[in-house]
Amino acid sequence: MSSLTVATTAILASAAPADPPTELPPLEISAAPLAADDVTLRPYAVDRGLRSGRAIVTLKDALGLAPGVLIQDSFGGFEPPRLSIRGSGLQSAPSSRGVQFLLDGFPLTLADGSFNAALIDPQLVDHVEVFRGEAAARLAPAALGGAFNLRVAPLPRPTAGTDALAAQVTVEAGSFGGVRATFASDLPRGRASLLARGSFAALDGYREHSTQQRAAFLAKVVPNGNATLSSRLAPTFSVYHVRARYDVPGPLTLAAATAAPRSVAADVQRDQPRRESDATQLVAQTTVHRDLIQFDAGLSWLRTNDWFRQLRANGIADSQSDDVTFRSALTRRLVTKNGTHQIRLGTMLTRGWRELRRFRNDSGVTGPQFGANQFSATTAAVDLEAMLRFDPLFIATVGLNGLTHRREISDRFTGPTAATTTRSLRRSVWQPRAELLWTPRPRLTFFTAISRAVEPPTFDDLLIVAGTYPNLTQRSQPLLDQCTTTIELGARGAHGRFGWDISGYSARWDDEILRLADAQGLPRGAVNASPTRHAGLETAFHWQLLDGSHRLRLTTTATWSRFRFTDDPVFGRNRLAGAPPHLGSARLLYEHPRGFFAGSTIDWIAGATPVDHANRMHYGGHALTHIRLGWRAAPRPARAGESQLIGDTASKPVRGSARAAWTLFVEVRNVFDRSHVASTAGVLDIARNPAATAVFLPGPGRAFNVGLEWSR
Repeated sequence: MSSLTVATTAILASAAPADPPTELPPLEISAAPLAADDVTLRPYAVDRGLRSGRAIVTLKDALGLAPGVLIQDSFGGFEPPRLSIRGSGLQSAPSSRGVQFLLDGFPLTLADGSFNAALIDPQLVDHVEVFRGEAAARLAPAALGGAFNLRVAPLPRPTAGTDALAAQVTVEAGSFGGVRATFASDLPRGRASLLARGSFAALDGYREHSTQQRAAFLAKVVPNGNATLSSRLAPTFSVYHVRARYDVPGPLTLAAATAAPRSVAADVQRDQPRRESDATQLVAQTTVHRDLIQFDAGLSWLRTNDWFRQLRANGIADSQSDDVTFRSALTRRLVTKNGTHQIRLGTMLTRGWRELRRFRNDSGVTGPQFGANQFSATTAAVDLEAMLRFDPLFIATVGLNGLTHRREISDRFTGPTAATTTRSLRRSVWQPRAELLWTPRPRLTFFTAISRAVEPPTFDDLLIVAGTYPNLTQRSQPLLDQCTTTIELGARGAHGRFGWDISGYSARWDDEILRLADAQGLPRGAVNASPTRHAGLETAFHWQLLDGSHRLRLTTTATWSRFRFTDDPVFGRNRLAGAPPHLGSARLLYEHPRGFFAGSTIDWIAGATPVDHANRMHYGGHALTHIRLGWRAAPRPARAGESQLIGDTASKPVRGSARAAWTLFVEVRNVFDRSHVASTAGVLDIARNPAATAVFLPGPGRAFNVGLEWSR
């Protein structure tokens, strides 16, 4: 294909159609249900209520309930975990790729697809929509795994008056010097409301050299109900700023991780690895609707600063980036005797600029510079999608996404260097997809989907540190886009007190970016691998055991994954490193009519996880038990119209009630103080000397947390 015009799909919410919607039964509590035209997106809305009455220390605490999402903690705080959906992004560390984070539809991810998860604070938002695989094609056309869309919504009003203040405050303290606080307040004034959110977290850490601190703030101006600038115009404006500072305790050998999990290696004591990052995002967007036509458009700007002192093998990286994103969508509904059809044309253009300087790390001191580069990334897409309703039982959706991208590296280093690192990568592709939904009865939906998608390499893949200390240099390498063809089947529904979600998928990956070795065992770095196969089964179940004045519910999620080479000349049919074969959680929560509640959670990883692609070295699974007790001074039911199919229905203020509410809780994590490996610092091609291989990240031991929540 010679060329493609700009852009992508838009993701702003649409107005409700004329006929009653046919929606997939919700999985998690959702304070802001999607419109019917978004039914094919199949998101999982992880609501604020799921976070109430328990400590939120890590990203896994906030997002770990969504099936199909692999999150393995690193050091037990807000630092970037291993984060992957369906194997996408599994190999990336310490910067992540393979999925996208968005705030109200606009990326917190850089234009090349990389991101620092430490800059994401889900405590500030109302709910997080989790999209897996093909379901994220309109939101993140250049990310194979999917997307996390953080949504900011107004708090429930304490009184019926439009000028009433709604507020929530949470404070927590816990083991290892943990202190956390969040606030949220909404102030309606005339035609608009100011939504303000803030958070602070500090942790001394379970391990040596693992102190961290983060502060974040978000403000958003939204129209008040129908009091918009006109009856058909709904503009919103938002600003998000976050500042994160954290030490990096680094990996250990398996023996050290088991015998002395709180220790650090000698090279960490020498090099003092640490990361300091901040990000600021500004967004303006609007929706214009008239009858059966809706137009959404928005513009965002994201600036990030990142200073990362790594171990001496990688040196110190100092970078600054600016990214601009434009999105738009035109949606047209067609009403027929079979229901409402929909045609949607979306566009997206993201352009980013980044400057990077690299220095030697001389025992924790900034040494001579050995690299300087300027990056330019452009990703543009146009997305055409048609949703056809054959009858009330069947919905077919077909879509075609045209994606074009460019990655350019300019060498700006004037000192001695082995070779120039200047490189350019361009490609344009079509990404088709199709889906069929069958709803034989209310609250029961079967679906099948097939899709083709690509993901370009990030600058961290294209430009690497080469040589050995102190003779470090940089090297750029040619890489192709990763491509997948995925088939998916699933069912989602509820019957009585029981709800379920089951999805199975199989994907052929071509040119997957992996760190491999050659036939002689010599490292090749990041290369495009021979074909691989990703397959998995993702499940979530909910059972409301008691549903009267005494309430008891059981919630479980489980994911089985199998990621393998397909007859690779070196690795044969080995498993890809870094992916546990089984992981999941089970949560039991009891609520007493007088406000007392008690719960227990078991998180598990089952089976042996390979550390290297040669499958020479593995680490075992674990099962961790957590318990919590609490009391709510004013138990409150969920808001009218709010789903309670899956998850904790934690108390929330009811519209029309001015009564303040208090929640006190105590939580014990890892009750039995189990020693375990939480994850690894990246993966290896071949574990050449397993006993001396230091890649293991030990998880924290027993921890206590106490928290107090107030809302009105």
